[in-house]
Amino acid sequence: MFTARWYQHLSNRDSAEIAGFLRGSQYWPPERLRWYQFEKIRRLLEHAYRHVPYYRRVFEGIGATPADIRTLAEMEKLPILTKEIIRENFEDLIATNIPKEHLIANSTGGSTGEPLRLYQDRQYEQWANAARNRGWYEIAGCRPGDNCAVLWGAMHEIGEDFPLKERLRSLLTTGEIPLNAFNLSEERKRYFLKWCHMLRPRLLRGYVTAIHDFAGFLDANNLRFPQVQGVILCAETVDPHVQAFVEKVFKAPSYNTYGGRELSLIAMECEHKNGLHEISENNYVEFEPITLTGYQDAGNLLITNLNNYAMPFIRYRIGDIGIPGNGKQCECGRGLPLVSKVIGRTTEVFVFADGTRIAGEMFIHLMKDFSLKEYQFVQVSDSRVVLRMKSEEFNDLDRQAAIREKYARYLPVDARLDFEKVDGFEKTATGKFRFVFRQMNAVRES
Repeated sequence: MFTARWYQHLSNRDSAEIAGFLRGSQYWPPERLRWYQFEKIRRLLEHAYRHVPYYRRVFEGIGATPADIRTLAEMEKLPILTKEIIRENFEDLIATNIPKEHLIANSTGGSTGEPLRLYQDRQYEQWANAARNRGWYEIAGCRPGDNCAVLWGAMHEIGEDFPLKERLRSLLTTGEIPLNAFNLSEERKRYFLKWCHMLRPRLLRGYVTAIHDFAGFLDANNLRFPQVQGVILCAETVDPHVQAFVEKVFKAPSYNTYGGRELSLIAMECEHKNGLHEISENNYVEFEPITLTGYQDAGNLLITNLNNYAMPFIRYRIGDIGIPGNGKQCECGRGLPLVSKVIGRTTEVFVFADGTRIAGEMFIHLMKDFSLKEYQFVQVSDSRVVLRMKSEEFNDLDRQAAIREKYARYLPVDARLDFEKVDGFEKTATGKFRFVFRQMNAVRES
C-alpha cells in the first residue's frame, strides 16, 4: 500500500539506509563477510570489556583482554552465555554508558519455560528492522509497507480481536492484515479471508503451524486465497512436507526463516532452498558440538549479536540445534554462510536411559506416512514416549499398530511408544503448536 510504504520510509529512515547496505553486502565474498563480522565483534568486545560489569569479570576470569581475541576461532576462549547466567547477572549485563531512557525492554515468549527479560538499543532495532526487510520482504520481491497478511500470536502485538479502527491503522502504517494465531476459529479465518480478498496482500507471513492450519482450512473448503508473491514461514521449525503443502495451496514460493526476540533474524532461506543463509551482518553463528543420533555435525547454536550494545549477548546458547553448512556455497550468489538445517529446540531432543538422543524432527519425519491431522509426541520418562491423538483418530487400532511397528525400529530396545486420546491440543503462551517436546513424568507409568 502506497501510504504504508511512505510511512515506513519516513519512520524508519535509519533502517532504510542500513537495508540499502544489506542489499549489497549479502553478495560479498565469504572472506569479506567474515572480516566484516570480526571487525564488529572486536568493537563489541572492547565495549563489553569497558562498560559491561559481567564481561569485565569474564575477561578477568580467563586472564585476557579483547586484544587477545585475534580471530573468529578464538571466540571459543569466551564462556558460553546461558539464560540462567542472564537471569543471575541481569543488572551486570547492562552497559553502564548507555542512559536508562535509551534502553528498550523486550522479552522472549517463554515457549518452553520462563520468559527471558532483556534490553536492546536503538542501534539494535535499526539493524533488526533492516534484516527483516531483507528476509521478510525483499527475498520475495516486495518492499516494506506492501500489504502483508500476518498470522501471529504475541498478545502485546496481536490483540484478542481488532476493531475496524485498529485494523485500518495497522494497514495504513505497516500494510499488515492481521489474524491472531491464538484464535484460529473457522469464523475468524473466513473474516480474515474476506479482508485479504478486499486488500490483495502481496505476502503472507506467520507461524508455520498457523499458516499450515490456515492452508488446511482453505484446502478442505475449496477456498482460494489471493495470489501472493511469497509465504514467509517464521518462529517454528519447518517440515518439508508441510512446506510443500503450503506452497501447493497458496500457489507461491515459501521462504523459511529463523530468529528470536533476543537476536532478531538469524537466518533466511532463498529461492534455491539449500539451507538458510546466516544474517552475518547482524549475528555471528557458532555450533557447539553435541552427540545426536542420525546427525554427524549437529550442534547447539551459539549466537553473538553484533549490534546490541545495551545488553550484549556474546556466545549465547539460544536453545536450538542446527547443522552447519560447512562452507557450502549457494547458486543464488550470496556469500552469506549457510546453515544446512535448524533441527529444533534442545527441549525437542529425547534422551533415553541408555544415553540415546533422538531429535524430535525424526518423529515428525516418520509421521509423513500416516494421515494424522494433528498429533503430539511427548517424552514422559527415559523409557516412554506418548503419542497424543485426536479422539476421532484414536480408535483406528490398525494405524496405531503400524505406527508402533515403524517407530520401534528407531527407539532403543527398552523404550516404548504408547497412545493417548485427547480432545484438543494446547498451544504455547505465544500461540505456537508443539509437535514434539519433553514433559518428564507428565503421564503416570502404567
